[in-house]
Amino acid sequence: MEEHLNEEKSSMDTDLQTTLLLDHNHHDQKGGMKTMPFIIGNESFEKVASYGLQPNMILYLTEVYHMEVVAGSTIIYIWTALSNGLSIFGAFISDSYLGLFRVIATGSFMTLLVSQIIQLIIHIN
Repeated sequence: MEEHLNEEKSSMDTDLQTTLLLDHNHHDQKGGMKTMPFIIGNESFEKVASYGLQPNMILYLTEVYHMEVVAGSTIIYIWTALSNGLSIFGAFISDSYLGLFRVIATGSFMTLLVSQIIQLIIHIN
């Protein structure tokens, strides 16, 4: 009797292991609605920064580079269109080929590198 129970338990353990190994959908779900407030907050702050940058950029282009307002507005329009459009392209590349964490690490490193190069150029001049 006891031997029969041990065989059943062994069979159940083997079935459970097989099910867990073959069931690719059995994993902890991350993200979803838990991350939604962070995404919405991030996008909101990004839009506020972008809308705050545009008038300052127009003033800079007209005062420092002595551009016409129409030419400055065109440049800002093209810059905004490219930054919005290329983010969709970047998201596709990230999701399809590179992976989330590699893209975040590369983007953070490039941001640091570019900001340091700009500071170096400013310091030299």
